[in-house]
Amino acid sequence: METARISTWQFFILTLVFLLGTSFLFFIGGLISIAKQDAWIPPLWAGIASVPLSLLWVKLMSYYPGSTLIQICIQVAGKGLGRLIALLYIGYFIHLSSLVTRNLGDFMKINLMPRTPISVFHVMFLIVVCYAVIKGIETIARSAEFLFPLVTVTFIAIFCIALYEWDWERFQGVFRMNIWATMKETRSIFSFPFMEAFLLAMLFPYVNSRNKIKGTFILANVVAALLLSVGVFFTIGVLSITQASHETYSMFVIVQEIHIGNFFEHLESTIALILLIIVFIKLSITYYCAVSGLCQLFQVKNRSWIAISLVLLVSGLSLAFDNILENIVFNREYYFQYMLPFAVLFPLLFLFVTWMKKGKAKRKAVSPQS
Repeated sequence: METARISTWQFFILTLVFLLGTSFLFFIGGLISIAKQDAWIPPLWAGIASVPLSLLWVKLMSYYPGSTLIQICIQVAGKGLGRLIALLYIGYFIHLSSLVTRNLGDFMKINLMPRTPISVFHVMFLIVVCYAVIKGIETIARSAEFLFPLVTVTFIAIFCIALYEWDWERFQGVFRMNIWATMKETRSIFSFPFMEAFLLAMLFPYVNSRNKIKGTFILANVVAALLLSVGVFFTIGVLSITQASHETYSMFVIVQEIHIGNFFEHLESTIALILLIIVFIKLSITYYCAVSGLCQLFQVKNRSWIAISLVLLVSGLSLAFDNILENIVFNREYYFQYMLPFAVLFPLLFLFVTWMKKGKAKRKAVSPQS
């Protein structure tokens, strides 16, 4: 395993950007089309639900300090079944990398370079990510720490400028949703991005202050939920329900429509760069976890060739969807069920087995004395 160390602040940034990475880019319009004026509420209850889920992952990892999720699979379930479960996790890491890559490719092709083949975006971006992964998690963490202020300042500036188009009348009809029906229809926001955050357990062993991981991880989830809610609320107030629900990349559309005099206009290239930065960080994390998991499972010391080989695999898997609509349908209808075994069932099973083993060990320790 890599002998790297990242600070608590860097871990917070990585977690926050991972959660917000493709969410700001991808899901706001679809969420508004379902929940209408109340679309800013589902991110809040998804954030609340993510807290006990985060406690589950942190509790499991606390029993195996210094071990990654892949190593825990083998320690808990044994070399046979454990390696199989670990391989399933690695397969998910690779698949998630391909989904993030496809989201990036769709965004570039639809909004910026429609005549360029989408695979060109995939390969070019993955080459940069591959280089970052080869350099290690410390490099990714430092890059995120360096770029985070730029991303934050840019978003704040864009929000302030776009308030010129704000209209409170666009919230007429708020608090009229059917709560249970809306929760069922918007369950995808719980799986994407909050259930995906279990992947960050692969980074727990690299954090300097392990006693602060729990608070940092939960705080990042809560802050991400609040920012997503604010982002949806802001989008409704600026674009209106009708327009926002018909836009796949509503945040990009907001920037396109900013026109204040002859100075503040055509700012979409700026937001495109910022979105590419946050997607780059998320993809780097998922790609790193896939490469690191393969190295740990098969005991490979040099990750360079694995990282290079995965470029073609991830690029190929990212073409599984014919178009962006299939991607949206998969995320909305099936992603929650797809995530359940990895984010909930396996961790619960591992925790149960760990408790059983510890209880058995305590009974053995007590029996000779009695």
